[in-house]
Amino acid sequence: MDLRVDSKSQVPVHVQLEEQIKHLILTGGVGVGDRLPSIRALAGYLRINRNTVARVISDLEREGYVESRRGSGVYVAQPPVVEEDLKRQEVLERVIDLAAARDVPVEELAYALLARAGARAPERIPVLFVECNEPELEQYRAELEEQLPVSVDVVLLEDLEGRLSGEELPWRLAVTTFYHVHEVEGLMGPRGLETFALLTEATLDGLRRLAELPEGTPVGVVGNSRTCTDNFLRSFAGAGLDHLNFFRVMEDDEKLKSRLEQAEVVVCSSVSAWRLPKLGLPKGVKVIVQDRTLSKGGIEMLGRMLRCSLATERAEPLKHER
Repeated sequence: MDLRVDSKSQVPVHVQLEEQIKHLILTGGVGVGDRLPSIRALAGYLRINRNTVARVISDLEREGYVESRRGSGVYVAQPPVVEEDLKRQEVLERVIDLAAARDVPVEELAYALLARAGARAPERIPVLFVECNEPELEQYRAELEEQLPVSVDVVLLEDLEGRLSGEELPWRLAVTTFYHVHEVEGLMGPRGLETFALLTEATLDGLRRLAELPEGTPVGVVGNSRTCTDNFLRSFAGAGLDHLNFFRVMEDDEKLKSRLEQAEVVVCSSVSAWRLPKLGLPKGVKVIVQDRTLSKGGIEMLGRMLRCSLATERAEPLKHER
């Protein structure tokens, strides 16, 4: 269940959220009878006011898309047949299918539509993303390129110094997560390139599954590094999942097997999940795969920073011409 809101958009946040949830329901992204995350969890995940989420849920319930069950939560209802919604979904699906058939990237199509509407398509800004493991490196590259007009080059933290030696830096900015910012700054600073740090957070589907667990459930948070597990724990705390008993489980712990036996549920990345059977995961322990995602608020801030940088560069020639 992928939801995003842009607080700087001209479209009100509650409209963005309501339309996205409607789209998920109408296209089968969430099924009839599925329980939605709580208002508190949604607000924490999206970093928006709880009253805004409550308003959206109220509007969706009034329109027949969800139903509230006292003491249980909010569930997806059989969506109403709304002619305008159906027409819009049909047009979107046709356009996306046609673009795919003609090998036209949807992103390029979006820029072309903006251009036809009189808006200028943003230019792509070259940035470098640094992370300590390959799967997250590729995931974060995709997230940034999907949400910002950037072209992302990637490098593992351990390879960064070698990548920089004897090379003119083609990037406008270096980006990494907060856990590696000091290491990256130490290498990029002397070369005159600024480093921007992003927080990471848990994905919504994993939060929904955790929210449905009974109170007091012991949940082991498995990771191959302390930074990985700490990041998960902060995300869960921010989403209000204080009814569960979380504890850290390190893959290199000598007492790993006994630590896993204390859990009824374990949460880990897809990479760790693949290794769990070899690590001695007891039978009956449920696994929730929870890959981290970049903080939406941080991505918005990065976008503003890049736009300001471009605006300053464009203004400089005009200043000298006067």
